[in-house]
Amino acid sequence: MFSKISNYVDFKSINTSVKYLSIAAFFTGLGLGYFFTIIVIVAKYKDFSEGTIGLIVACFSFGLMSAGFIVSKVLGRIGLYKTMLLAITIQTLCVILMFVFFNPASLAINHFIMGILAGINWMTMDTWVNVVSDNKTRGKAIGFYNSAITTGFAIGPLLVGLFGAQGLFPIIIAITLMVIRSPVIIIIKQHIQSVRIPKIETKLNFSFIKIAPFIFLAIFVGGVNDSSFGALFPAYMINEYFSDKQIGYLLFFGLFFGVISQPFIGALTDKINKRNFIFVLLIVHLIWPILLHNYTFSLALLWLSVLLWGIASISLYTVTLAYLGERINIAELSIATSVFIIVYEFGEFLGPAIIGLVMDYKGNNGFIYSLIIFTFISLFVGIIRSFARKETHGI
Repeated sequence: MFSKISNYVDFKSINTSVKYLSIAAFFTGLGLGYFFTIIVIVAKYKDFSEGTIGLIVACFSFGLMSAGFIVSKVLGRIGLYKTMLLAITIQTLCVILMFVFFNPASLAINHFIMGILAGINWMTMDTWVNVVSDNKTRGKAIGFYNSAITTGFAIGPLLVGLFGAQGLFPIIIAITLMVIRSPVIIIIKQHIQSVRIPKIETKLNFSFIKIAPFIFLAIFVGGVNDSSFGALFPAYMINEYFSDKQIGYLLFFGLFFGVISQPFIGALTDKINKRNFIFVLLIVHLIWPILLHNYTFSLALLWLSVLLWGIASISLYTVTLAYLGERINIAELSIATSVFIIVYEFGEFLGPAIIGLVMDYKGNNGFIYSLIIFTFISLFVGIIRSFARKETHGI
């Protein structure tokens, strides 16, 4: 049985450089996964409103989105290795400043700076994995890489579940996990420097959105769901009188199963119609909020909703990025990937900002209904586009 699974996933077909990329991605996810969980819980305990928390987290996403406009200049001036190392160092300083000056203005400014630096690295890494893969292995490669970073994100909340969010010790953990990324990058320096990323055009071309509207709308909604869940699910559960440790375990549970599903999702992506796969994942994004809303009937519904969120959330990014790589010419792939991430981050920016404010007025119901509305709009447009595809040149 194990050999059948191994043959299906076929890790050997994944480009070697993607495996080194995944090492860096894992430690990036570990540091950020813990930080984002702890910062939201601490902010909630300090009586920050959901709207304030949403706007603070949105600043990180706004920074990520803004990175697309400067990434080519930074990489062209100092190269990939120095960019990654500098970004990690400055992000660590930002985390320290946030815990020293824990107020909305400090959190917002430092989230924005961290977002810009993370965005530069992220756009480069996503381009990296797409460029070194072909259509036969792209889904597996992206699934492997996505699993690495999400494994880190999953372990972050698990640490919150084990150690809680109160006192000095969680802050020390947060800073340590940010610092440890530097020696990791230094160790794999030669592998980073051997990668030849195609030059990213200085001028972004948003015409890709017109060419492939469903891909970009789907990933926009993916951004809304991902960021809103990460920023506001802890607040949602605190409102339901769950503890910080319980929230940490729930987040780990969803992310863990999302992670272990990715090699299979990636392999499946290489074999079936990617567009139809995206529809399925969007439908799951309609189902899990409904289950969460009704968890009081049975705690099993709560765990199931988090499980479905983890699998659908991570898989939607894997499948849409693979679909983009399949449909876009290799010469244009780097710039298309930058636009892809900008659109995704636009969703991550708007999601917590809007849904957090809705929660201020409508409570936890605002969280559920807002996510359903965003996802339903994406599905509706996708269905309309499917009927119109034969009469247009769209994707």
